[in-house]
Amino acid sequence: MELPAPTQAVPTQAAETVAEAFLVQLRRRGVDRLFVNSGTDFASLVEAYARRKDSGLDLPDVVVCAHENLAVSMAHGSYLGDGRVQAVMLHTSVGTANAVCAVFNAARSRVPVLLTAGRTPLFEHSMLGARDAPIHWAQEMFDQAGMLRELVKWDYELRDGAHVLDVVDRALDIATTQPRGPVYLSLPREVLAGPVFSSEPGAAPAPPTVAHPDPAAVARLADHLATAQFPLLVTGDAGADRRAVPLLAELCRRFGIAVVETGVRHVNVPADHPLHAGYAVGAVLPDADVVCVLDLDVPWIQGSTAPREDAVVVQCGPDPSFTRYPMRTHRTDLTITADTTALLTALIAALAERTVEPTRAERLAARVSGWREARARVLEEETTTDGPITKTFLNAALTQVRPADAVVVNEYWASPEMLGSTVPGTYFGTPPAGGLGWGLPAAMGFQLARPATTVIATLGDGAYLFANPAACHQAMAMHHLPVLTIVCTNAHWGAVQSSATRMYPDGHAASAPELSPLARLDPAPRFAAYAEASGGLGLRVTQRAELVPALQRALRTVQDERRHALVDVECA
Repeated sequence: MELPAPTQAVPTQAAETVAEAFLVQLRRRGVDRLFVNSGTDFASLVEAYARRKDSGLDLPDVVVCAHENLAVSMAHGSYLGDGRVQAVMLHTSVGTANAVCAVFNAARSRVPVLLTAGRTPLFEHSMLGARDAPIHWAQEMFDQAGMLRELVKWDYELRDGAHVLDVVDRALDIATTQPRGPVYLSLPREVLAGPVFSSEPGAAPAPPTVAHPDPAAVARLADHLATAQFPLLVTGDAGADRRAVPLLAELCRRFGIAVVETGVRHVNVPADHPLHAGYAVGAVLPDADVVCVLDLDVPWIQGSTAPREDAVVVQCGPDPSFTRYPMRTHRTDLTITADTTALLTALIAALAERTVEPTRAERLAARVSGWREARARVLEEETTTDGPITKTFLNAALTQVRPADAVVVNEYWASPEMLGSTVPGTYFGTPPAGGLGWGLPAAMGFQLARPATTVIATLGDGAYLFANPAACHQAMAMHHLPVLTIVCTNAHWGAVQSSATRMYPDGHAASAPELSPLARLDPAPRFAAYAEASGGLGLRVTQRAELVPALQRALRTVQDERRHALVDVECA
């Protein structure tokens, strides 16, 4: 995702404290929001915002969140919405601990977030900001940042207010350098309360450029693709930069290259593209003689499928070896380190200079179109109102009512194959790390960044519970976020049960008449009450005939009334 240039706001008065200088520098560098769950370490920030009426300082807008997972995941979603680096302020050690799962998601998704956290006061007395509550002893850690050091690109403690502006610039520069990711800055209370030595900013650091591919490597890849009988691109994340989507579509159309999506987290190529080979990599991978992986951590699972032995395999991306993964041994015959958009641009130019079989596009389009025909049959079949509501029926109903430009943030049941998205930036799937509780807050953050967009969060009941739903709906009401939440309630952990049956297909769990107690979530709460408790619309659906009307009513609520809504769907 291309990052906008930072803005240069000029305060009407100078900052007086380090806390004020810190906040002004964030806004000056284009950070418009500060997601917070406040604590005793926020005293100087509280004072800075209270003094703003008199000081005239231009500070980031505060987004109050009642849980740290909510704060970080909302920041994650806001980045998906507007491409701007986000900032979060956590409450010392305990707030950092609560945020680790969400930071894990941001790290594996390469989302640039400046995570800041108060630090327990250093001094026990005799300084402004020194310890004045019993909790200040128990919350101190020997290494607070150690909890998430493996997940962030950089961590630092602000030791003196004299270099607060430089520290902010350093943090933002590292967060936005490819591969992007979160950074962590701890802020001792005494330092924040101290006076400013100088609040005159230097010039903003030059935005880091993206990695461009080696021309010789591009030429080799172009040679392979030009002469292949069945060239195949494999991706699930190329659409993280929306500019890549039309380039990928052009590359495939012009030069007759098939593309399959797996582990889908973005719209990578329009679903109606004639060379789209579907969403099951195992169905096409064994046929391909050239396989080019575009910035995807798990293009196939070695235990179930793999490229054929005589195929040429190319791994591409800003970090094509995924160096922060302890183990990843997917085969590669050529590895190209490059930004995906830059690579596609160079590859189109290189292939334009080569001769490609003129009938290849038509031949491959006929070969890979079966999935689309199967999808049409399923959508046609899933029209009966008899029987229980299945995930397939739920997907068909959403496909029927979803506006073409509505954004789906999915954490569980929404199928990219069934939705058939064609507009870049309208589908976001669970991050690679799979830390539950991401989907609903991320949808809220996207809604915050793009208020005119219809945003739909599609969740399982387990993912919804992990998101701290009471905190989420309270934040929707506070910040006027009309998100539509659709919960597939089946009262069990599907991933837990299916994992056991995959490992032991002939085992006791597979043949047991009831679910394992480790996979059960019953009794399911009445989730609609969470939305109603915060002024939203809450609906519960148990019959097929009720589903489409309920979804339509909920859409009218979020679009016309600008109120959040939840549809709790009892699924088989």
